Amino acid sequence: MMERMREVTAGINVEELHPKERADFVLIKDIKLLHHIGDIVTYSSTALEQCRVKKVGCFERLPKEKSISFSLSIEAPDSSLLSVPLSSLRCSLVPVRKGDQLIHTIVTTTSTNPGVYRIQCSLSTSGTHMIKVQVYNVQTEDVSLVVPINPYLKNIAPLHIIDELNGPWGVAVSNNGNRIIVTENLGQCITILDREGKKVKSLGGKGGSGNVKLSFPRGLAITPDNFILVSDDHRIQKISMDGYFVASVGENGSESLQFKAPRSMAISPITGQVYIADRDNHRIQVLNPDLTFSHSFGKIGSADGQFLFPLGIAIDSQGFVYVSDFGCHRIQKFFSDGSFLAQFGTEGPGPGQLNSPFGIAIDTAATGLVYVSEYGNHRISVFTGEGVFISRFESQGSKVDSPCGLTFDKDGFLYVCDFSNNQLIVH
Repeated sequence: MMERMREVTAGINVEELHPKERADFVLIKDIKLLHHIGDIVTYSSTALEQCRVKKVGCFERLPKEKSISFSLSIEAPDSSLLSVPLSSLRCSLVPVRKGDQLIHTIVTTTSTNPGVYRIQCSLSTSGTHMIKVQVYNVQTEDVSLVVPINPYLKNIAPLHIIDELNGPWGVAVSNNGNRIIVTENLGQCITILDREGKKVKSLGGKGGSGNVKLSFPRGLAITPDNFILVSDDHRIQKISMDGYFVASVGENGSESLQFKAPRSMAISPITGQVYIADRDNHRIQVLNPDLTFSHSFGKIGSADGQFLFPLGIAIDSQGFVYVSDFGCHRIQKFFSDGSFLAQFGTEGPGPGQLNSPFGIAIDTAATGLVYVSEYGNHRISVFTGEGVFISRFESQGSKVDSPCGLTFDKDGFLYVCDFSNNQLIVH
């Protein structure tokens, strides 16, 4: 029936009948009566110009095509979803502050979601892009879109580089995304930056705000109520965002609530518990949200569930724990109680191999992929949560000598500490 309707309407000069309108036949999703299977809908240029584009759902990775995709809908002035033929729809992206070069896309639809369009593209830059949509050659209002890293690229240009840091080791982002927190290990302080990388304040160190004293701060984590946890010597300190001491736990030793050179930390999004890489005790120590002891797992060795200087730690949205086993050149994955689940990576410079893995970050806002900073290979390697190698990349135009801590923010931006070059690289 649809084919017959196209044959009939093919001979009609729509421009002569309605010079300022477009017409389309929209099939009803749930057909109940054969004499009414759809509607003829007209679109005026003015109405199309007032349509709004909205992103639907999260970014998805496409391994076979080595690109990423997202979905969008077009909302008419009356708040209904616009459903038009693919032949009448064009979509492109323009990176903000990266020139006016259009990034063309492939647009498809699904039969299960009328009015939702799938946009596939290969992007070389992350950050804010403008979505440009044309319907029947009428340009809708541009909408901004924050694009995450394309994990299939070999070289990724930094959005910007924040320098003049003194041995940046760990990095975290505040819960509202407005503050970037960096530990300056050699500067013996914590530096808080705004989203543009401008210094807001320093905590500890010479001339720092508040009453915090730090020796050699390293790992960072932000609690759900927006306090800073920092690993410092053989203890964990809890600090307010304005730099005032709240609590401290730990001392030198190997018992519960004792540490030997604690490093990275991660907070479970499910339980709120704090997981700490207790490096020289070759274990992970887990604290409750009130910083009392919960449990620990691991001991020195190279077998499953054992460690040789664990450094980095991250927890995904399902509560699985990932640990960078620095001395064994691998990543180990655990259940939340410390039961061993899997491992991936072997020593070497090749694809999927690791050399002194340091920090771990999981792109929970977009692709769910696991990013590992390799201190020995001077690069970032990307894996799926199951340990399947995706790609490896370096910062294009910026040599990274010693990538350490790294993290993602809620918009999919990746922050990497480059210890030796005293800089924080933002992708």
